[in-house]
Amino acid sequence: MPALFRRVVLIAPWLWACAAAAHAAAPPTIVAAESTYGAIASEIGGTHVRVLSLIRNPNVDPHAFEASPREAREVAGAGLVLMNGLGYDTWMRQLLAANPVPHREVLVAADLLPARRLPDANPHVFYDPRVGERMAEAVTAWLRRVDPAHAAAYAAGEARVLAQLAEVRQRARELARAHPGLPVTATEPVWGYMVRELGWRDHDTALQLHVMNGTEPAPREMAAFDSELRHHAVALLIHNRQVDSPLTRSMLQLARRCGIATLGVDEFTPAGVDYPQWLLDSLQRAADALAHPPAASASCHG
Repeated sequence: MPALFRRVVLIAPWLWACAAAAHAAAPPTIVAAESTYGAIASEIGGTHVRVLSLIRNPNVDPHAFEASPREAREVAGAGLVLMNGLGYDTWMRQLLAANPVPHREVLVAADLLPARRLPDANPHVFYDPRVGERMAEAVTAWLRRVDPAHAAAYAAGEARVLAQLAEVRQRARELARAHPGLPVTATEPVWGYMVRELGWRDHDTALQLHVMNGTEPAPREMAAFDSELRHHAVALLIHNRQVDSPLTRSMLQLARRCGIATLGVDEFTPAGVDYPQWLLDSLQRAADALAHPPAASASCHG
Protein backbone atom coordinates (compact mmCIF):
# COMPACT_ATOMS: atom_id res chain seq x y z
CA MET A 1 0.00 0.00 0.00
CA PRO A 2 1.48 3.39 -0.96
CA ALA A 3 2.54 5.52 2.02
CA LEU A 4 0.23 8.41 1.03
CA PHE A 5 -2.79 6.09 0.82
CA ARG A 6 -1.92 4.57 4.21
CA ARG A 7 -1.85 8.06 5.74
CA VAL A 8 -5.25 8.87 4.24
CA VAL A 9 -6.72 5.61 5.57
CA LEU A 10 -5.36 6.34 9.05
CA ILE A 11 -6.41 9.99 9.12
CA ALA A 12 -9.93 9.52 7.73
CA PRO A 13 -11.37 7.75 10.82
CA TRP A 14 -9.85 10.46 13.04
CA LEU A 15 -11.53 13.17 10.92
CA TRP A 16 -14.85 11.35 11.07
CA ALA A 17 -14.55 11.00 14.85
CA CYS A 18 -13.80 14.71 15.21
CA ALA A 19 -16.76 15.62 13.03
CA ALA A 20 -19.04 13.34 15.03
CA ALA A 21 -17.79 14.80 18.31
CA ALA A 22 -18.32 18.34 17.06
CA HIS A 23 -21.83 17.46 15.97
CA ALA A 24 -22.58 15.83 19.32
CA ALA A 25 -21.24 18.87 21.15
CA ALA A 26 -23.49 21.28 19.29
CA PRO A 27 -26.27 22.33 21.68
CA PRO A 28 -29.92 21.76 20.76
CA THR A 29 -31.29 24.81 18.98
CA ILE A 30 -34.75 26.17 19.77
CA VAL A 31 -36.34 29.09 17.95
CA ALA A 32 -39.37 30.71 19.55
CA ALA A 33 -41.70 32.99 17.66
CA GLU A 34 -42.15 35.07 20.83
CA SER A 35 -39.92 35.67 23.84
CA THR A 36 -42.73 34.39 26.08
CA TYR A 37 -42.04 30.83 24.97
CA GLY A 38 -38.32 31.38 24.51
CA ALA A 39 -38.11 32.33 28.19
CA ILE A 40 -39.60 28.96 29.16
CA ALA A 41 -37.10 27.07 26.99
CA SER A 42 -34.17 29.13 28.30
CA GLU A 43 -35.04 28.49 31.93
CA ILE A 44 -35.31 24.75 31.33
CA GLY A 45 -32.27 24.36 29.07
CA GLY A 46 -29.90 26.86 30.65
CA THR A 47 -26.40 26.81 29.17
CA HIS A 48 -26.96 23.47 27.45
CA VAL A 49 -29.39 24.89 24.89
CA ARG A 50 -29.28 27.65 22.31
CA VAL A 51 -32.56 29.59 22.34
CA LEU A 52 -33.48 32.41 19.97
CA SER A 53 -36.71 34.40 20.32
CA LEU A 54 -37.67 36.26 17.15
CA ILE A 55 -39.98 38.80 18.82
CA ARG A 56 -38.32 40.20 21.93
CA ASN A 57 -39.39 43.84 21.86
CA PRO A 58 -42.65 44.38 23.81
CA ASN A 59 -43.59 47.15 21.37
CA VAL A 60 -43.65 44.90 18.29
CA ASP A 61 -47.05 43.97 16.86
CA PRO A 62 -46.96 40.16 16.50
CA HIS A 63 -49.54 40.23 13.72
CA ALA A 64 -47.42 42.57 11.57
CA PHE A 65 -43.99 41.03 12.28
CA GLU A 66 -41.77 40.23 9.31
CA ALA A 67 -38.76 38.00 9.80
CA SER A 68 -35.42 38.99 8.31
CA PRO A 69 -33.49 36.60 6.02
CA ARG A 70 -31.16 35.83 8.94
CA GLU A 71 -34.11 34.94 11.16
CA ALA A 72 -35.55 32.77 8.40
CA ARG A 73 -32.25 30.87 8.30
CA GLU A 74 -32.42 30.42 12.09
CA VAL A 75 -35.87 28.87 11.74
CA ALA A 76 -34.57 26.57 8.99
CA GLY A 77 -31.74 25.41 11.26
CA ALA A 78 -33.78 24.92 14.43
CA GLY A 79 -34.41 21.50 15.90
CA LEU A 80 -37.49 22.76 17.72
CA VAL A 81 -39.76 25.72 16.96
CA LEU A 82 -42.14 27.20 19.54
CA MET A 83 -45.12 29.29 18.48
CA ASN A 84 -48.45 30.49 19.81
CA GLY A 85 -51.02 29.55 17.17
CA LEU A 86 -54.66 30.70 16.79
CA GLY A 87 -53.63 33.20 14.11
CA TYR A 88 -51.33 35.07 16.48
CA ASP A 89 -48.12 34.28 14.57
CA THR A 90 -49.22 33.15 11.12
CA TRP A 91 -45.94 34.48 9.75
CA MET A 92 -44.13 31.63 11.53
CA ARG A 93 -46.21 29.04 9.69
CA GLN A 94 -45.19 30.75 6.45
CA LEU A 95 -41.51 30.56 7.45
CA LEU A 96 -41.86 26.87 8.30
CA ALA A 97 -43.54 26.14 4.97
CA ALA A 98 -40.84 28.05 3.08
CA ASN A 99 -38.06 26.17 4.86
CA PRO A 100 -39.17 22.53 5.24
CA VAL A 101 -36.83 20.40 7.38
CA PRO A 102 -37.51 16.66 7.81
CA HIS A 103 -36.71 16.26 11.52
CA ARG A 104 -37.66 19.69 12.86
CA GLU A 105 -40.41 19.63 15.50
CA VAL A 106 -42.95 22.36 16.17
CA LEU A 107 -44.83 23.01 19.42
CA VAL A 108 -47.94 25.18 19.12
CA ALA A 109 -48.99 26.49 22.54
CA ALA A 110 -52.67 26.81 21.65
CA ASP A 111 -52.74 23.15 20.54
CA LEU A 112 -51.21 21.75 23.73
CA LEU A 113 -54.43 22.21 25.73
CA PRO A 114 -57.18 22.86 23.18
CA ALA A 115 -59.88 22.44 25.85
CA ARG A 116 -58.47 25.54 27.59
CA ARG A 117 -59.15 27.85 24.63
CA LEU A 118 -61.67 30.57 25.33
CA PRO A 119 -64.87 30.33 23.24
CA ASP A 120 -63.95 33.43 21.20
CA ALA A 121 -60.60 31.83 20.22
CA ASN A 122 -58.69 34.49 22.15
CA PRO A 123 -55.09 33.86 21.00
CA HIS A 124 -53.37 35.14 24.17
CA VAL A 125 -53.04 31.67 25.70
CA PHE A 126 -49.70 32.55 27.31
CA TYR A 127 -51.60 34.17 30.20
CA ASP A 128 -52.98 30.74 31.15
CA PRO A 129 -50.44 29.21 33.56
CA ARG A 130 -51.67 25.72 32.66
CA VAL A 131 -50.65 26.28 29.04
CA GLY A 132 -47.26 27.41 30.33
CA GLU A 133 -46.97 24.21 32.34
CA ARG A 134 -47.77 22.06 29.34
CA MET A 135 -45.27 23.96 27.17
CA ALA A 136 -42.57 23.43 29.82
CA GLU A 137 -43.32 19.70 29.91
CA ALA A 138 -43.26 19.39 26.12
CA VAL A 139 -39.99 21.32 25.75
CA THR A 140 -38.37 19.19 28.46
CA ALA A 141 -39.50 15.96 26.81
CA TRP A 142 -37.95 17.06 23.49
CA LEU A 143 -34.68 18.12 25.12
CA ARG A 144 -34.32 14.88 27.05
CA ARG A 145 -34.94 12.93 23.86
CA VAL A 146 -32.43 14.79 21.65
CA ASP A 147 -29.81 15.40 24.35
CA PRO A 148 -29.99 12.59 26.94
CA ALA A 149 -26.55 13.51 28.28
CA HIS A 150 -28.10 16.53 30.03
CA ALA A 151 -31.43 14.92 30.89
CA ALA A 152 -30.96 15.48 34.63
CA ALA A 153 -30.32 19.20 34.12
CA TYR A 154 -33.41 19.50 31.94
CA ALA A 155 -35.54 17.68 34.50
CA ALA A 156 -34.30 20.06 37.18
CA GLY A 157 -35.12 23.05 35.00
CA GLU A 158 -38.60 21.71 34.34
CA ALA A 159 -39.21 21.14 38.05
CA ARG A 160 -38.14 24.70 38.78
CA VAL A 161 -40.49 26.18 36.16
CA LEU A 162 -43.42 24.04 37.29
CA ALA A 163 -42.85 25.03 40.93
CA GLN A 164 -42.83 28.69 39.93
CA LEU A 165 -46.03 28.26 37.93
CA ALA A 166 -47.65 26.57 40.92
CA GLU A 167 -46.79 29.74 42.82
CA VAL A 168 -48.51 31.78 40.07
CA ARG A 169 -51.68 29.73 40.46
CA GLN A 170 -51.55 30.10 44.24
CA ARG A 171 -51.16 33.86 43.94
CA ALA A 172 -54.12 33.93 41.53
CA ARG A 173 -56.25 32.05 44.06
CA GLU A 174 -55.32 34.56 46.76
CA LEU A 175 -56.21 37.50 44.53
CA ALA A 176 -59.48 35.83 43.54
CA ARG A 177 -60.40 35.38 47.20
CA ALA A 178 -59.62 39.03 47.88
CA HIS A 179 -61.84 40.16 44.96
CA PRO A 180 -64.37 37.39 44.24
CA GLY A 181 -66.25 37.70 40.97
CA LEU A 182 -64.74 41.10 40.23
CA PRO A 183 -66.31 42.84 37.19
CA VAL A 184 -63.58 44.00 34.80
CA THR A 185 -63.27 45.35 31.29
CA ALA A 186 -60.39 45.79 28.86
CA THR A 187 -59.30 47.64 25.77
CA GLU A 188 -58.59 44.23 24.22
CA PRO A 189 -58.52 40.65 25.55
CA VAL A 190 -54.79 40.26 26.20
CA TRP A 191 -55.27 39.25 29.86
CA GLY A 192 -58.42 37.24 29.17
CA TYR A 193 -57.02 33.87 30.21
CA MET A 194 -55.79 35.25 33.51
CA VAL A 195 -59.20 36.91 34.05
CA ARG A 196 -60.72 33.42 33.71
CA GLU A 197 -58.10 31.98 36.06
CA LEU A 198 -59.17 34.56 38.64
CA GLY A 199 -62.85 33.83 38.17
CA TRP A 200 -63.52 37.48 37.38
CA ARG A 201 -66.36 38.67 35.13
CA ASP A 202 -65.16 40.02 31.82
CA HIS A 203 -67.35 42.78 30.32
CA ASP A 204 -67.38 44.31 26.82
CA THR A 205 -65.82 41.28 25.13
CA ALA A 206 -67.19 42.21 21.69
CA LEU A 207 -65.66 45.68 22.00
CA GLN A 208 -62.33 44.17 23.02
CA LEU A 209 -62.26 41.98 19.92
CA HIS A 210 -62.94 44.99 17.70
CA VAL A 211 -59.97 46.85 19.19
CA MET A 212 -57.72 43.78 18.89
CA ASN A 213 -58.67 43.24 15.24
CA GLY A 214 -58.50 46.92 14.32
CA THR A 215 -62.18 47.12 13.35
CA GLU A 216 -64.68 49.82 14.27
CA PRO A 217 -66.73 49.11 17.42
CA ALA A 218 -70.49 49.56 17.15
CA PRO A 219 -71.77 52.79 18.75
CA ARG A 220 -73.86 50.79 21.23
CA GLU A 221 -70.73 48.91 22.35
CA MET A 222 -68.90 52.17 23.02
CA ALA A 223 -71.96 53.58 24.81
CA ALA A 224 -72.15 50.53 27.06
CA PHE A 225 -68.44 50.79 27.85
CA ASP A 226 -68.73 54.49 28.73
CA SER A 227 -71.74 53.84 30.93
CA GLU A 228 -70.00 51.06 32.85
CA LEU A 229 -67.04 53.29 33.66
CA ARG A 230 -69.12 56.33 34.59
CA HIS A 231 -71.40 54.27 36.86
CA HIS A 232 -68.64 52.06 38.32
CA ALA A 233 -70.18 48.87 36.95
CA VAL A 234 -66.60 47.60 36.54
CA ALA A 235 -63.74 47.89 39.00
CA LEU A 236 -60.71 47.47 36.71
CA LEU A 237 -59.75 48.43 33.16
CA ILE A 238 -57.03 46.25 31.63
CA HIS A 239 -55.17 47.79 28.71
CA ASN A 240 -52.56 46.53 26.28
CA ARG A 241 -49.45 48.65 26.78
CA GLN A 242 -48.27 47.75 23.27
CA VAL A 243 -51.24 49.46 21.59
CA ASP A 244 -51.52 53.24 21.61
CA SER A 245 -54.34 54.66 19.50
CA PRO A 246 -56.79 57.53 19.91
CA LEU A 247 -59.47 55.02 20.89
CA THR A 248 -57.43 53.19 23.53
CA ARG A 249 -56.13 56.48 24.93
CA SER A 250 -59.67 57.80 25.32
CA MET A 251 -60.77 54.56 27.02
CA LEU A 252 -57.89 54.75 29.48
CA GLN A 253 -58.39 58.46 30.19
CA LEU A 254 -62.09 57.97 30.93
CA ALA A 255 -61.32 55.15 33.36
CA ARG A 256 -58.87 57.31 35.25
CA ARG A 257 -61.22 60.29 35.35
CA CYS A 258 -63.93 58.06 36.79
CA GLY A 259 -61.72 56.57 39.49
CA ILE A 260 -61.46 53.11 37.91
CA ALA A 261 -58.28 51.15 38.63
CA THR A 262 -56.20 50.38 35.52
CA LEU A 263 -53.75 47.61 34.74
CA GLY A 264 -51.33 47.72 31.80
CA VAL A 265 -50.21 44.35 30.46
CA ASP A 266 -47.77 43.25 27.76
CA GLU A 267 -47.81 40.47 25.18
CA PHE A 268 -44.15 39.41 25.57
CA THR A 269 -41.78 38.84 28.43
CA PRO A 270 -39.19 41.64 28.61
CA ALA A 271 -35.49 40.83 28.43
CA GLY A 272 -34.11 39.23 31.57
CA VAL A 273 -37.50 38.29 33.04
CA ASP A 274 -38.57 34.65 33.20
CA TYR A 275 -42.06 33.56 32.27
CA PRO A 276 -43.49 32.73 35.74
CA GLN A 277 -42.14 35.99 37.17
CA TRP A 278 -43.80 37.86 34.31
CA LEU A 279 -47.16 36.33 35.25
CA LEU A 280 -46.60 37.03 38.94
CA ASP A 281 -45.73 40.63 38.17
CA SER A 282 -49.03 41.17 36.35
CA LEU A 283 -50.95 39.69 39.29
CA GLN A 284 -49.12 41.88 41.78
CA ARG A 285 -49.73 45.00 39.72
CA ALA A 286 -53.43 44.10 39.51
CA ALA A 287 -53.56 43.80 43.29
CA ASP A 288 -51.78 47.14 43.71
CA ALA A 289 -54.08 48.88 41.20
CA LEU A 290 -57.19 47.64 42.99
CA ALA A 291 -55.79 48.69 46.36
CA HIS A 292 -55.04 52.23 45.12
CA PRO A 293 -57.55 53.32 42.44
CA PRO A 294 -57.30 56.91 41.19
CA ALA A 295 -59.57 59.56 42.63
CA ALA A 296 -62.61 60.28 40.47
CA SER A 297 -62.84 63.74 38.96
CA ALA A 298 -65.86 65.89 38.20
CA SER A 299 -65.17 65.44 34.48
CA CYS A 300 -66.19 61.78 34.72
CA HIS A 301 -69.84 62.73 34.20
CA GLY A 302 -69.16 65.77 32.07
